Amino acid sequence: MVIALALPLSVVAYPGGKDDPEQYRAKKMERLNKELGLNEDQKVKIDALFKEQGEKGRALHKETQSRLQAILTPEQNTKLEEMEQRRHEKWREKHQQRKQDESKNSKY
Repeated sequence: MVIALALPLSVVAYPGGKDDPEQYRAKKMERLNKELGLNEDQKVKIDALFKEQGEKGRALHKETQSRLQAILTPEQNTKLEEMEQRRHEKWREKHQQRKQDESKNSKY
């Protein structure tokens, strides 16, 4: 049950997803283009697909959050918010550390 509850919460919580989905999508497109040699038509269609899926993911996340709040007690909702804040803070620290490591490695 914990996994079932955590999965929808993590759909949008992908690193970079909440902070800048446009940047993440651009990087993803760049990787695909580099690895697969996409033509212009493919790029347009894949980008549209990623946008659509991102919107669906955000809508699913929002619906899941709303339904979850209706199921949980106020105390449980407060605890859930605290859990999400801790998870987000851990992700932020890890992300910042990764950026620092990349910056150090690119100098050499």
